[in-house]
Amino acid sequence: KQWYQRRVRDLQDLAEYRHIRLEQEGEIKHLEAEVERLKIEHAETLQQMKSNFLKEKVCHEEEAEMKIKQMKQKANDEAVLCLVEHTQKISEENKHLRKELLTLIRKSQALTEHKLELQSQSKALLREHQITKDLKKLRKVHIDDA
Repeated sequence: KQWYQRRVRDLQDLAEYRHIRLEQEGEIKHLEAEVERLKIEHAETLQQMKSNFLKEKVCHEEEAEMKIKQMKQKANDEAVLCLVEHTQKISEENKHLRKELLTLIRKSQALTEHKLELQSQSKALLREHQITKDLKKLRKVHIDDA
């Protein structure tokens, strides 16, 4: 009888352990399912973060490209403006130099004309001088002959 009572108690203890074991196995399955769910959630979150990062990267690259284009356009506009201003300055300087050159050409022409007049006057004076010398010689010769 005792032996049976022990066996019954052993069976009851076993049943209790079996019940605990089943609860623990259920808890383990629940925890494993939770771990799997968290892995999936983590993977999805990670994928979403990667996707967001790539979108932001593309957005920043497009923004940078736009800024570069704007900077290039601004530099080009400034270069054109600078070139136009430089061209205008050169044009004004050329007008001034052209006027100066025309003035110098006129002065040169006037001096050349004056030089020709002086050369003509010099030749005339030399002829007059020669004639006067010749007349003096003739008078002297005529006075000496007489």
